[in-house]
Amino acid sequence: MAFHLRPLLRTSPGLLKDPFAVDLGVEFLHGVVDTPVMELAFRQMLVGIDAAERESLEALTRTPIDYGALAGLPAATFGGAYSRFLSTHGFDPEFHVKVYPDCIEDLERNWIYARFARLHDLHHVLLGVGVSPQEEIAMQLFLLVNSRDPVAAVFTMGLPYLVARYRKPRRIWAESRKLLKAARALPNLFRFPYETVMDEPLVDVRARVGLPVGGCAGW
Repeated sequence: MAFHLRPLLRTSPGLLKDPFAVDLGVEFLHGVVDTPVMELAFRQMLVGIDAAERESLEALTRTPIDYGALAGLPAATFGGAYSRFLSTHGFDPEFHVKVYPDCIEDLERNWIYARFARLHDLHHVLLGVGVSPQEEIAMQLFLLVNSRDPVAAVFTMGLPYLVARYRKPRRIWAESRKLLKAARALPNLFRFPYETVMDEPLVDVRARVGLPVGGCAGW
């Protein structure tokens, strides 16, 4: 069992202060991602898929995304919207690798974990969800219900703390209500081949999975 105690001890105090700190979260996960429990938890996200779909998802995940090419796509395409989402919020999709290089081996060894790391911001764009703490809390509930995300399960267990930490419980409830509705209505988005629809209109991609034109805001 590959369990690394030091990253857990080093990051836990910081994560209590800021549960959404990506750099600390990546280091924390490095401490547990290779344990049998976490390996099983990630594998169960793909329960029910056949071998062909599994192989296709793994191939997509192991193929790097050309972020420069996305920046050149029209804003109305899914890939263009994703690129602008990243630039608007100052997000670097490779931030976790740069701040904690030890995670590179984790990602190469476990493609399901690598897909988990890749998809979060893509979910935001498809669903039309912002990045405030209240919306991030709601997103974790979506991921737990929609795709049985094990990291989202941990966040959900800390929901009372998160509500007290970030306040605005009415907004958390409003955002969560929309996203829980979406989680039940939509297919498992962990299995959605985002990489193949980058040049398609965002509204068409949303329609393909059953979302209104404006994403979850339309609910």
